[in-house]
Amino acid sequence: AVVSTQSTGEEQINSLEERLSKYSEMLLEQRERKVTPYGISCVPTEFEIGKGKINQEIVNSVKVRKPLQEQESTQGGGRAGIIQYALFPGFDEWELTSLPRQIEAPHILNRVTHGLQFDISWLKVWKKYFLSQGSVALLQDTFWWVLLEKFHPNQKEQDRLYNRIADSYVSLFLNISEKHKDFILKYYPSALAQSLYSTFCNVYTNSLKHFDGDFKTFLCNLTSEWICGSTPPPFSWSKWPLALLEPSNSHKDEEGRKSGLKIQPQESGEEPPMTPMFYQPRAAVESHPAGPGPVFERVQFNLFGRSPLVTHYLNTRNLGKDLLAPKLVSRTQIEKIGPQEPTYRQIIKQAKKVYDNLEEQHERAMKLSDAEARRIHKRYKEEILELSVIQRELFKRKNEVRVLSEKLIDYQNSDLYNQPGTFANIFEPYAELFKEQIEEAKKDLID
Repeated sequence: AVVSTQSTGEEQINSLEERLSKYSEMLLEQRERKVTPYGISCVPTEFEIGKGKINQEIVNSVKVRKPLQEQESTQGGGRAGIIQYALFPGFDEWELTSLPRQIEAPHILNRVTHGLQFDISWLKVWKKYFLSQGSVALLQDTFWWVLLEKFHPNQKEQDRLYNRIADSYVSLFLNISEKHKDFILKYYPSALAQSLYSTFCNVYTNSLKHFDGDFKTFLCNLTSEWICGSTPPPFSWSKWPLALLEPSNSHKDEEGRKSGLKIQPQESGEEPPMTPMFYQPRAAVESHPAGPGPVFERVQFNLFGRSPLVTHYLNTRNLGKDLLAPKLVSRTQIEKIGPQEPTYRQIIKQAKKVYDNLEEQHERAMKLSDAEARRIHKRYKEEILELSVIQRELFKRKNEVRVLSEKLIDYQNSDLYNQPGTFANIFEPYAELFKEQIEEAKKDLID
C-alpha cells in the first residue's frame, strides 16, 4: 500500500513538472525587448494589441503585478483609503500596474457601461471595444498618470506612462472597425473620464472631498483633449450617474466628498405610491442661470490634425513628419462660464417666499387693526353713554349745572382750550360722582 501511494505521488509530481515546463516555454518564447528611439522598452510586436496571433491560454495565464500597498488594503480602511498615502509602485514595461485595493478595471468599465443606456444593438458594439484589454490598459495607466499629476508629481514616471497610454490608445483605435469609429469616439472620452472618477472614488473612499467638481472637470478636459484634441462643454460631468459611479456607502458630509455644482438627491426608504398604468416618472427640469451668460471665444481647429495620443505615438516612431497641409477652421468654444446661481427657479422661489411673508404680515396687520377699531368703537360708545348719564343727572341738579357752565366758559377763554385731554378733565369729577348711575346704564346697554 505504501509503495502504491508513493508511485501515485511521483506520477502527480511528474505531471506537474510537465505542465510547468509547457507553460514556461509558452510565456518565455519571443520575449526579446525592443527599444524605441527614446530608449524606452516596449512590448514586442507579437504581444501588442491587435498584432499577430496570441494564444488565449497565455493571456489568461499572465498575472498583473500588484501595487505595494495591496497587502494593507484588503480590509478597505485605514491609510489605504486616503489619497495622501497613495504610492505608485513604479513603471514596468512588461506588466500593467493593477489598480489599488483589488479594484478590477473591467468591473469599473462595465459599471460605466450600465450608465450609458445604449440601445441593445449598439451596446454589443460598445462592450466589444470598451471592455477590451486595450481599454483596460488605457484605464489603468491613465489612473496612475492622474494620481501622479494631481497628488504626487513625478515627471519621469508620467512620461513613461504616457508613452504606453499612447500605444494602448493607437492599438485600440486600429482595432475599431471603420463603421463604428464615429460612434465609439463620440462617447469614449466621457466614458473614460467617468471610469477614472469611479476608480478614484472606490479606491480612496476616505478622500472623497478631493474629487469635487474641479477634479471632474479636470478628468473631462484631460480625456477629451488627449483623444479628440478639444475641450468638452463646461460641466459636462453634471449629467453623470453619480449614484452608479460612487461607492454605495459614501458619506456626503464634511468628511466625505463636497460635491460641486449639482447635488444628487438622496433616496428615501419609503416606497413610492402605486400609480395608474400610464404613469411615467417626471424628470427633474434644470433651471437656467439668471445672470450673464458664458463668454465665447473663437479658436483655430485643424481638420487634418491628429489626436495628441496618436501624434505622440507617431513621433516616437519617427512617422509623424509627412503631414498633410493643415486646414484650419474657426471653432467657437466657451472661454468662461458665467455665475450658475441664482437660477430662474431660485429667483421665483425667493419671490414667492417674499410674497408669502408680505401676505402674512398684511393679514396680521389687518387683524390688529380690526381689533383696535373694535376697541375704539367700544370706548366711544361707553364715553357717549357716560356723557348722556352725566347730562341727565346734572339737569336734576341746577347748582351743578351753573358751576359746570362757569368752568366751561373759563376753559374756553384759557390757553388750555382745544389742547388734548384738557376737556375730558372737566368731566372726570362728575364721572366719579355719577359712577353708580353710569354702571347701571352700561348694564342696561349690555342687556
